[in-house]
Amino acid sequence: MDFYTELKNVKNLFVIGDVHGCYLEFESLVNRILKEKDPVIISVGDTVDRGDYNLKTLELCFEMKEAGFFYEVQSNHNLKLYRWFSGKKVNVSRGLEKTVREIMNLPVEERFELRQRYMEYYQSLPLYILVNGSVVVAHAGIKDEMIGKTDKKVRDFVIYGQTTGRYTPEGFPERVDWTKDRMVDENSPKIVYGHVVFPEPYINNRCYGIDTGCVLGNRLTAYNPFTDEFIFEKARRVYFSFD
Repeated sequence: MDFYTELKNVKNLFVIGDVHGCYLEFESLVNRILKEKDPVIISVGDTVDRGDYNLKTLELCFEMKEAGFFYEVQSNHNLKLYRWFSGKKVNVSRGLEKTVREIMNLPVEERFELRQRYMEYYQSLPLYILVNGSVVVAHAGIKDEMIGKTDKKVRDFVIYGQTTGRYTPEGFPERVDWTKDRMVDENSPKIVYGHVVFPEPYINNRCYGIDTGCVLGNRLTAYNPFTDEFIFEKARRVYFSFD
């Protein structure tokens, strides 16, 4: 499973931030993107957990990937679901319990079919995606010296990021801002990532954080790194809170 993917000759790219089971917003944003010419969509991952429509979100991902215009990278929440399906001991909390509840409400045969389909799907996902040699999409980000590598250090960074061990007042792990020390020039690739929630897209040293907390009631974000444009879809409501 530890590999990365290179896409070449992509004409129109849209990277979507963490969906977290916000199917209504996800579907609406995708439909807006599909009106564009030759769209390629990449998800930064964390498509499940915390929201109310995790299985519908997965089904849409499956369908779009099969259609050939959609890609997704590995991420911590989707990895946790993969581990749960694998029978590993995981802590069913901080959002996974909502996904598990949906799964357990399925008839046994449908549950088994979903497990098989999801396991195959997640195993097919790269750690990160390099597009046209000029854009890198990774769930929690990636450092320049890691591009082209897939060892454990790289895997842990792109899936989990860096933390201080402390928590913010909002309940999030306190993150290390790995973008602030990045040395860039006009030839440095753009890095587009999610994982860390920002009220607005966070732009620093050609790095673009696009998890804008849709599941927390803010909005879902898509970013086109070729045109440097954002598309936003307002959250229908608050689906999850750390209170």
